Amino acid sequence: MPEDELAYSRLLSTRYARLVFLGDSNADNGNVLRLTNGAHPQPSSLYWQGRYSDGKVWADYLAEAASPAVAINLAYGCATIDNEIVSGTVAMADGRRVEVPSVADQTGELERRIGRLNPTDLVLIQVGSNDLNSLIDSGPYYRRKREITPLHLAERLCQIIKHLCTQLSARNVLVMNVRPREDYPGVIALGPELRELTRQETALFNATVGNGVAALQTALGTEVCLRLFDTYSVQKQIGLVAGAADSERVPDLTLFIDSCHLGTRAQAEIYRHVLEAIARDMI
Repeated sequence: MPEDELAYSRLLSTRYARLVFLGDSNADNGNVLRLTNGAHPQPSSLYWQGRYSDGKVWADYLAEAASPAVAINLAYGCATIDNEIVSGTVAMADGRRVEVPSVADQTGELERRIGRLNPTDLVLIQVGSNDLNSLIDSGPYYRRKREITPLHLAERLCQIIKHLCTQLSARNVLVMNVRPREDYPGVIALGPELRELTRQETALFNATVGNGVAALQTALGTEVCLRLFDTYSVQKQIGLVAGAADSERVPDLTLFIDSCHLGTRAQAEIYRHVLEAIARDMI
C-alpha cells in the first residue's frame, strides 16, 4: 500500500467506527446474490462473489481500509432512488422478476436495524444510474411508476439525504454523483443521439444533486459534514484513452466487464480517490 494510502487508511479507521453503504450495483457486496439465492448476478465466472465486477468493488476496498470499523452494506444491484417512482428488478431462479430495495428502502432498513446514527458513523451513498437508465431502457429491468425527469430524481435523492441527517442523526455523509453513463459500452452501442441525451440527463442530475447537497449543508449547519464526491470527473480522468488531442480522447472500454459495470482495476482507482477525499476532509 502506498504511503499516502496507508496514512489515509489510518485516519479513516481512527475517525469512524461504522461505515454504512447505501446504493446500487456500484457498491453491492453480494446482497442481490443472497436475495436471489445465487441466481443473480451470473455467471459467477464473471461476477466475483456476487459483485457486479470481476473482483472487489470500491466499497470492499474502503471497508478493508477502515478496519476495524464495522461495515454495514445495504446496497443492491439494480437499486434505484425510490421504488415508488421507479424500481429496479432482478431475476429469481424460477424466472420471476422481483424488485430490489431502493435507497429509500435501504434507509428504512438502516433505521430499523440501528435507529439513530452516531457521530462516528460515515454514510456513503451511490445511486441514480438505474433511475436514469430507465429513461432510455424499456426492458424488464426497470418499472417506472410515474413520469420522471432527472430533476425530479435528484430532488427525491436530496429528500432522502435530508431524512438521514434530520431523522437518523447522520453527521457524516458522502454523496457520490453518477458516473459518466455516456461512456458505458451499452450506451455507446445505442448510437450518438441517445448517447448525447444520456450525457445531458446525467449532467442535469449531477448538477441538481450537487446544488441540493450544498443547500442542505448550509441549512443543517456545521454539526453535519455533508460532502459530494465527483464520481463523474474521477471516472472521466481514469477512463479515457489519450488521443493526439483532448478532443480525440475516447472511453477506455477495457475498464468494463459488461455493458455498464467496471472491473476491479477501475474500482480500485475509484476507491483510492474516495479514500483521499474522505481523509483530506478530516485533516
